[in-house]
Amino acid sequence: MVLDCYRRAGKVVYKALKLALNLVEEDKPVLEICEKLEGFIINSGARPAFPVNISINQVAAHYTADIEDELTVPRKGIVKVDIGVHVDGFIADAALSIPLGVDYLELVDAAYNALVAAIRAMKPFKPLQEIGVVIEREITKMGFNPIRNLSGHLIDRYNLHAGKSVPNTGIGYPNVVSRTGEVYAIEPFATNGVGEVVEGNVVTIFRLSSLKRVKRDKKANEIIKKVWSSFRSLPFAKRWLARLIGRSQVDEVIAKLANYKAITGYPVLVERSAGMVSQMEDTIILASRRETINLTRAIEIYRELRYR
Repeated sequence: MVLDCYRRAGKVVYKALKLALNLVEEDKPVLEICEKLEGFIINSGARPAFPVNISINQVAAHYTADIEDELTVPRKGIVKVDIGVHVDGFIADAALSIPLGVDYLELVDAAYNALVAAIRAMKPFKPLQEIGVVIEREITKMGFNPIRNLSGHLIDRYNLHAGKSVPNTGIGYPNVVSRTGEVYAIEPFATNGVGEVVEGNVVTIFRLSSLKRVKRDKKANEIIKKVWSSFRSLPFAKRWLARLIGRSQVDEVIAKLANYKAITGYPVLVERSAGMVSQMEDTIILASRRETINLTRAIEIYRELRYR
């Protein structure tokens, strides 16, 4: 049953990424892309594991459309589409970089090559640092830098980041090893910048971080219950919360829940030197020493896109 849920989630991610190829085009509103992809996930009988991320050019991660977002797809650059889906809490997570024009094809290829090599190298009982070595080697040999403070991650039920990290460089995590049966999202980020992200000023993604009752605030406790019922501990978009409680009070509620430390915000992450960023990601299951199951197959989608 568990494997079946993971496979179903992975299949929906794969189909959503294929749909994204048709949605991402010059001047298309990012809000429209996010909502169409999230709607597709729900109509497929699954749920988003986090808001669809559309991160463009120097933005590496954590950009989802705001309630009245006016951002559109540019004529040239890189659009990174990061999609998470869960079926009964079992999560599949994948990302695809879509190059607009030919200027950054090699940068996207670097992330793709790194992901292919990392999946090939990933085996049970292998130090995760060694995967970072593989990723770093593939990216740097093409003349780019891996983003060292972003990483892949162990996935568990209703838990996107379940403790272990898969680094994008050979530094760190020397004693952490993978185990049979574990599920990992491996996500190399490549850049022509310095290889580090910093937090931006935009925050449109949040997560419930505490179920502790708030003293003398019945309304806040009711909203916390609604959020838990709808999203559990998974990230949600500000626009999702607006649909849940009403647009007019969403900013006030977010500020109040943040003050109570009931929610955590995820600021947009941008490359520190304003370098262009590419990303590729797939979710795999380490079924055995001989079998690794790629649930999401983003690498197949990019291969078809690149060489069609």
